Amino acid sequence: MGDAAQIQFDMIPSFLGVPVGDLEDLVPGQVAIAGYFCDNLDRPAAGQRYLARQLRYASRLGKAPANAIDLGDVNVFPLEPDKHFSAVTSQCEAVLETGARMVLVGGDSSGLKALGIAVRKFTGADVPVVSITGGITGNLSKTQPIILSVDLQELAGIWMSQPRRLTGLSPAQMIAQIDATPGNVVAAAVFGLASALDSRGSTETRAALAILQAVAERLEKGAR
Repeated sequence: MGDAAQIQFDMIPSFLGVPVGDLEDLVPGQVAIAGYFCDNLDRPAAGQRYLARQLRYASRLGKAPANAIDLGDVNVFPLEPDKHFSAVTSQCEAVLETGARMVLVGGDSSGLKALGIAVRKFTGADVPVVSITGGITGNLSKTQPIILSVDLQELAGIWMSQPRRLTGLSPAQMIAQIDATPGNVVAAAVFGLASALDSRGSTETRAALAILQAVAERLEKGAR
C-alpha cells in the first residue's frame, strides 16, 4: 500500500479511534468491535441502527485499549429474519474462534440474541447474560464466561434526547457496574440508543462513547 493510500486508510472513522482491520488480523485476547446495523427485529425503534456510525464519527484517538480493533459492520438481512440470525451468528462465531473477545455496537437487542447463540456454539454451553441495570450481578466465579448486555435505554431520561422513561442510571453508574462485573467477559452488546442527529444528540453520544470505552476496557481485562 502506498503512503497516500495508507494515510487515507488510517483516516477511516473507527470506534474509539482504534485501528481498522478484519478477521485475519485478530489474535487471542484482542477486543474486536463491530457495528450492528439492524433495528427492526427485537424491540424495534427507528434510528438505533445508526448508533455505530455516529460513535465512529464522534470518536477520538487514545480512548480505547491498545489491543482493540474495529472490524467494520457485520452483514445483516433485516427483512429476512432466519437468514439474518444465521448470518450474524456465523460472523460472531468466526470472531470468537480466533480467541478474540467481541463487542457488537448499535441496533436493537436482536444483536445480543445472535451474539448469545454464537457464544453458546463456541463454548458448547449456556453462557449467562449479565445486564447492566444497576442491580447486583450475583456471585459469579472469576472463570465463568459471561456476556455483557449494555442497554442504553437504562440511562436516565436526562441523558437521552428520546427517553422512554425519566428514571435510570447515569453514565458514571453504568460504567462503574461494567467495571465491577465479575466473571470472564467473552462478549458484549451495546445497543438501544437512537441518538439525535442534531446538537441534542451530543450529550447522549458522548455518554455512549464513554460507556463503549468502559466495555472495551472490561473485555480487555477478561477474567476477574
